[in-house]
Amino acid sequence: MKAKKVIAMLLAATLSVTAFTGCAINKTATVATLDKEDIKLGLVNFMIRYQEAGYDDMYIQYMGEGYWDKTVSGNNTVLETWKKNAIEEAHELYTLKAHQSDYDVEVSDNEKKEIKKAAEKFMKANSDDVIDEMSATEEIVEEYLELRLIKSKMYAAIIKNADSSVTDEEANMAAYTVVKLDYKGAYDSNYQYQTYTDEQSAQIKAQADAVVEALAGGASLEDAAKAAGTTATTGTYATYVDPDAEKTDDSDKKSDDTESKESSESSDSKTKDSVYTTNNLDQSVVDALNSLEEGHTSDLITTDSTYYIVRLDKKTDEKATESNRKTVKGNKEDKYYNGILSGWQDDEKWSVKQKQLDKIKIHNYFTTTKKDKKAADTSATESTQQSESTNSTDTENTEAVDGTEN
Repeated sequence: MKAKKVIAMLLAATLSVTAFTGCAINKTATVATLDKEDIKLGLVNFMIRYQEAGYDDMYIQYMGEGYWDKTVSGNNTVLETWKKNAIEEAHELYTLKAHQSDYDVEVSDNEKKEIKKAAEKFMKANSDDVIDEMSATEEIVEEYLELRLIKSKMYAAIIKNADSSVTDEEANMAAYTVVKLDYKGAYDSNYQYQTYTDEQSAQIKAQADAVVEALAGGASLEDAAKAAGTTATTGTYATYVDPDAEKTDDSDKKSDDTESKESSESSDSKTKDSVYTTNNLDQSVVDALNSLEEGHTSDLITTDSTYYIVRLDKKTDEKATESNRKTVKGNKEDKYYNGILSGWQDDEKWSVKQKQLDKIKIHNYFTTTKKDKKAADTSATESTQQSESTNSTDTENTEAVDGTEN
């Protein structure tokens, strides 16, 4: 992996920041320690603020200013989640750095020169306010880029030993049509869950009954839904389940950038978890689909919060299956990589100074011009197309860290 591939992730846009009201942090303070190596607060803050800069323009449109202080999942705010992710990413990056020699991974002099140029360009392109807000220095930017380059190279080297072959059964995706009616409540435009009254729930049950009655009269699922004042939507789901997987609550693992979520549905119900794919469907719905012949429609399915009526359209959706084959391969590689990484981390001494981490605050937000935002989006696209395939390692590492110090 060449340095320019990793450097592409650095924002190409020139940023501006709202009225500068934040408090400067001590960049050189130690926020975590891996064995005898200190991780500096300035680096972790840069990681968090760099991520924020990529989200501000979009998130503010939907959630308003100060979105980082809003609770969006469980009891954590956006910023708290970012902090957990950043400190775990730092743990991962420094672990990989410590094991470079295990896989003969090096950063060449030419790559270091490219990284230095990118850091200099970033520093020159942005104002002092932006630089201060991100706690950026050339050294911090260079270090982060070098760590990410090492990660990219290490990932590629590690997964060479993974068995990532994919059978047709493992890759298979079936197509379905569904009418889905939530009868307990729904999320409003502010992402707040609103519980329905008994009267509202009764109205939704009447809708579900109307769909069933129309189907009994010979109507298609689409026409039956329309007549009842609702809609039928389509999706695909993975038919294979890892026989060694345990039943888990899928609601804790939702992610916006997970390729395996082929389904257009959303659910907070239980489903079987697999290294290969996680269906975003209640297990009772999956079971019903698996029992149907092509073109056949289920009876009314009632879960704790939702009514479903599904039709199996195709036992194998060719396009979705081929896409899922790549996802399955990537998930197997991720699983192997995570196993190696976890083994190393189990033998390490890792501690986090929570009081230092708590000093990271967000008071302002970044904005980009349309021209610069297009350049930034292009860089982001180039970055995600690289072969490091680390989505699962980034999204899974959100649990509270061990060895936390006060």
